[in-house]
Amino acid sequence: MINLPNVTLIAVSSIKIERTIRALEYSCRKINFGEVKFVTHADVNPKGISVEKIPQIKSKDEFSKITVYDLPKYVNTDYCILVQYDGFIVNPEQWTDEFLNYDWVGPLWTTGHNYFDKNGNQVRVGDGISLRSKKLINLASEVNIPWLPFTNNGQHGPGYWEDSWICVKNRHIYEENGCKFAPIDLAARWGRELHNPPIPENEGITPFVFHGRKDPYMELI
Repeated sequence: MINLPNVTLIAVSSIKIERTIRALEYSCRKINFGEVKFVTHADVNPKGISVEKIPQIKSKDEFSKITVYDLPKYVNTDYCILVQYDGFIVNPEQWTDEFLNYDWVGPLWTTGHNYFDKNGNQVRVGDGISLRSKKLINLASEVNIPWLPFTNNGQHGPGYWEDSWICVKNRHIYEENGCKFAPIDLAARWGRELHNPPIPENEGITPFVFHGRKDPYMELI
């Protein structure tokens, strides 16, 4: 077993409740986390998972705002790993403590996402099935980052996606406050998003996590 007492495994959802619970349970194979939590409106009591009740989440914007500002309420450890019903830990043996050197580690986006930060640098690391430090999840409230939508040439906006809101739109604020985002090679080892064609950096790598409802890994739960 891998012991990660300083990491909370967590999911936030009001949809696909049973699948989200199965994703949390599956992610615990061969790993002992400090805590395992499900933040939801649902009346559930899964074994080994602490349920934190909230009002029903009715949109992706509500989900994103809760994840950006409220996640620290539920995380008592130095890090958390956020999973979803369609993205979770599948190969625990791929864990490395090197991940803990960063405040955000998530799967790669394609170059086709055309995500650029304030300084004009293309952002590839940011998918939300990610490891996040307590420092990073605390920051939006601590420095009062305004809740404004992220628009990327019409692709994902106007609207809110918490991962691109943190890793693209407000990346400079997080970096100015000492947060470190994983480099591309480490992010490729962390996980994959399913794309056609596949992301080249992911080829030949067995991922720790995945994200994508059409990914074959979905069949595991």
